[in-house]
Amino acid sequence: MNNPTKRILICEDHQIVIDGLRSIILDFPRFDVVDTANNFSELLPSLKKHNPHILLLDLNLPHKNGIEILQELRLRKSQVKVLILTMYNKKTIVRKVFSEGANGFLLKNCSSEDLHSALIHVSESDLFYYGEGVTKSKKQQGLDDDEFYKGIQLTPREKEIIKHLCEGQKVPDIARSMHISPLTVETHKKNIYRKLGVDTSVKLVRFVHENQLL
Repeated sequence: MNNPTKRILICEDHQIVIDGLRSIILDFPRFDVVDTANNFSELLPSLKKHNPHILLLDLNLPHKNGIEILQELRLRKSQVKVLILTMYNKKTIVRKVFSEGANGFLLKNCSSEDLHSALIHVSESDLFYYGEGVTKSKKQQGLDDDEFYKGIQLTPREKEIIKHLCEGQKVPDIARSMHISPLTVETHKKNIYRKLGVDTSVKLVRFVHENQLL
């Protein structure tokens, strides 16, 4: 029976993690690491060149986070299957990446056996893969809200503006209360929408409440 080797692309910004993953995966039969990328700008040409079957994707990346990358891939109608590998153990984050088209979710403290099982599952099934220890309860054991904010790279000013927006304040009112120009508020608002993957104030409020960011 012919079982072709599955091509794996790793997108992760820590070289020691990349080296460890590559070493582990190369011991798995029928899987090969064809390339690695540290950010989205490196990822795009590598996807085009190697046409991997599976993208092993970190969430906390420079320039574009993993959720933004997922959104970009789906907009580009990429057929690559995406397996998230992260330290963020929150039910709301799992739900978010699932809704954005990811195929599985692993924690960075998973075993090599779980990684192997995840790669096999993702390569052969359309069902979402939950790795060992991925929390599904309401009580989360992952990073707190401030650490999640850092993970999606929101600035303190952006967090302050999010609070005002979620209170229903308009741009001119926010500008007056923060002693900045309405144009500056609009710029921050646009960046917030981009980082969180939303395009309306309603979606922003929903995302903030779903992820318990305030």
